[in-house]
Order: sequence, then structure tokens, then C-alpha cells
Amino acid sequence: MKCQLVPYYISRAIAAAGLGAFFVLTGGWSWWAGLIMGVLTFAGFLWYAHSGYYLIDPSTPLTPLQRDARGKDVRNRAVVIAVVVGGVSYALLAWIGMVLHLPHNPGTWALLLGVIAYLIATNWLFARG
Repeated sequence: MKCQLVPYYISRAIAAAGLGAFFVLTGGWSWWAGLIMGVLTFAGFLWYAHSGYYLIDPSTPLTPLQRDARGKDVRNRAVVIAVVVGGVSYALLAWIGMVLHLPHNPGTWALLLGVIAYLIATNWLFARG
């Protein structure tokens, strides 16, 4: 564990716990689902800190991860991919819901697919070199 990242770890643990509590209190999730959401969120923060995809700037202890020009380009491409996936999946899910007369909310699933597409695209583009 890098000592320079301890303030980052603490702030992200608080943020992850807050996100889990938010879903429990406002989303009607059970406590264990909120706990899993918090743990997964914190694991994501840890992974980003140790992935090697970001520069670590110790002068800003709460936000030490900085993107270089390549990181910004990867982020921009991943955002475009996520928006396209989210928009297309929303349209398709809404159409399927109308055709099959399903009472569902396509926005929730489209948002989830967009976030997953962003994470996959970011990791794929970084790994591609």
C-alpha cells in the first residue's frame, strides 16, 4: 500500500459507503445489496489507483489520480461509445417493451448498459496501448 494514497483510500471508502447507503435509503435496496454496491465501488476505486492508467500526483492527496493526454483521449472515446450504446439500447428496449406490452423502465437498463460499455471500452482502449 502506498502511503501517499492513504487520504485517497479514506475519502473513497467514505464515498463508497455513502453510495451504498444512498441506494439502501432511497432505492429500496436491502442492506446487503447496498453493502455489495459499496464494496464493488470501493474495489473500482482501488483498481483505478493501481491499474497504471493514471499518473499519481501526491500534491493533491484527495484526488491524486491525473490523466495524461492519452488518458483523456481514451476517456473521450469511451464516453462516445457509452452514449451510443445507452441511446441505442434505450430505443431498442422501449420498442421491445411496446411490442410485447411489457411494463418496464427501459431507461434503467439502458443506463446500466451504457455504464458497462464505458467500463469495457475504457479498459479495452487502455490495454490496447
